[in-house]
Amino acid sequence: MTFDDFKALVGQTLRDPQAAAALLIGQGWPMQLRWMALALAVSLSGLLAYVSTLIFSVPEGEAATVFTISEQPLVLAGLQLVAIVLGAGLMTGIGRMFGGTGRFEDALLLTVWIEVMLLIVQVIQIVLSLVLPAAAGILGILAIAMFLWLTVQFTKALHGFTSGPKVLLVMFGTLLVMGFVLSFLMAAMGLMPEMPQ
Repeated sequence: MTFDDFKALVGQTLRDPQAAAALLIGQGWPMQLRWMALALAVSLSGLLAYVSTLIFSVPEGEAATVFTISEQPLVLAGLQLVAIVLGAGLMTGIGRMFGGTGRFEDALLLTVWIEVMLLIVQVIQIVLSLVLPAAAGILGILAIAMFLWLTVQFTKALHGFTSGPKVLLVMFGTLLVMGFVLSFLMAAMGLMPEMPQ
């Protein structure tokens, strides 16, 4: 994929995410390449989060424990890798429970691409934080909306769904389980703030 192809795919993802998903799936990339893309995406994400902690001040006291993970790029990358693989697995499994036909390898590719799109937003957000902090906050909210929107559209493309309720059930089921597992992992690693006595 050339840089022009990359830009075109980003644009198509924003205009017509289902068509972009079909294009990605149709590339037929080997599984090894998909794992490499995942490793690269989470590595860049961890690095960007670490750079953010160097540029911007981190809250002191107990509130700082929430941001500890951003100061450990390897830990953050590892957690994101687990989250993406888990998300792809749940997207596949829960989708099939509702009659979908998607494959794990394609779900993995689509979740990695969502991460790439979020990385682009993250870079823009860091730049905006330096020159226009208020706009950066708004962009953060839009990034969450984009994540949910792309997840719905990519799930529809992956499983051939046309029913909105089915897609929402798959998405919220996936997010619920992912949130529970990640909370457990973060608590086990001491990355969650302690409850006040």
